[in-house]
Amino acid sequence: MKPQQKPSSVLFMEIFAEIEQKLKSICGVSADDYLTFSEMLRLAQRQSHVVQQYANDLREYAQLRNAIVHTRRQDFIIAEPHDEVVRDLRHILRLLNNPPRVASVMHRRPYFATPSTNIITVIEAFSQHGFLRCPIVDGGRIVGLMNSKSISRWLAAHNQSRIDLGTSTVSELVPFAEPDDYQVMAERDDLLTLTGLFKNSIKNGRYIQAVLVTRNGRPDGGLVGIITPSDLPTIFERLDNA
Repeated sequence: MKPQQKPSSVLFMEIFAEIEQKLKSICGVSADDYLTFSEMLRLAQRQSHVVQQYANDLREYAQLRNAIVHTRRQDFIIAEPHDEVVRDLRHILRLLNNPPRVASVMHRRPYFATPSTNIITVIEAFSQHGFLRCPIVDGGRIVGLMNSKSISRWLAAHNQSRIDLGTSTVSELVPFAEPDDYQVMAERDDLLTLTGLFKNSIKNGRYIQAVLVTRNGRPDGGLVGIITPSDLPTIFERLDNA
């Protein structure tokens, strides 16, 4: 005989209680300390992109929690959550406890150039493999991102001067690479932090061309992967299915 399924209200309350404890952990307060749920959300939003993403949903679920608590009767619950609400709340808890990491979506061992690489070599790689961006790494440290904008700036700086692509090196392009074209992240960073970078860049009028991934999130941490805007649909699907 199958065990009886818990009512949705019971599941909802159990999951919500776990989320409350997780928010306290994020805020760095003791499990015995009292904070209102709104206070915990406000504090946790500064620490967690997951909380930032789902803050409005959590506020609404807090109202539902209050309705369940204050309208509970001996034999029934007036406000019984829909199964989809329970699924959504469980999804938020999973993201809080174990968010998908950058390493799960990045393109590993990305093509990169050094300052001594011939520019024509990189352009040929762009043509052959369909690349649009190329990290520039000098002595193990990321120093720039070569793309169509940096190439255009470099060409424009020469104006009518004759350019020998056979001898020109990437070092000539580094001064024309825009620092805001890329961000560096660690492979252990979570995907909500990653999507937050892209969203904020659009909001600020600076569209990130690539996220360059190192082991520790520092430019000298060893390039291990790359993520571009074309990967966003895969990233959102990964988050939805987490």
